Amino acid sequence: MSTAILTGQPVPGSSIEGDLRSLGFDVRIASDAAETETLLAEVPGDARVALVDARFVGHVHALRLGLTDPASRWPRSRVPSPPSPPAGRP
Repeated sequence: MSTAILTGQPVPGSSIEGDLRSLGFDVRIASDAAETETLLAEVPGDARVALVDARFVGHVHALRLGLTDPASRWPRSRVPSPPSPPAGRP
């Protein structure tokens, strides 16, 4: 099972925790950066983990596309970096 770590305070009435559970995530809640670090360390290195801002107010389908759609999965090592300027140009 994939893990989702919610960071920060959710918007009142938010369904984000339930939405993530409905997508098959084991949801953990971090109240600050130190707790986020601790929760990340507990996740096995070969497991999928998502850090989700608890203030997210989009539709569950936006979460599904962003977190589970194979076309949107980019390992951190494959995220393109901005191009370097040509030599001699600022």
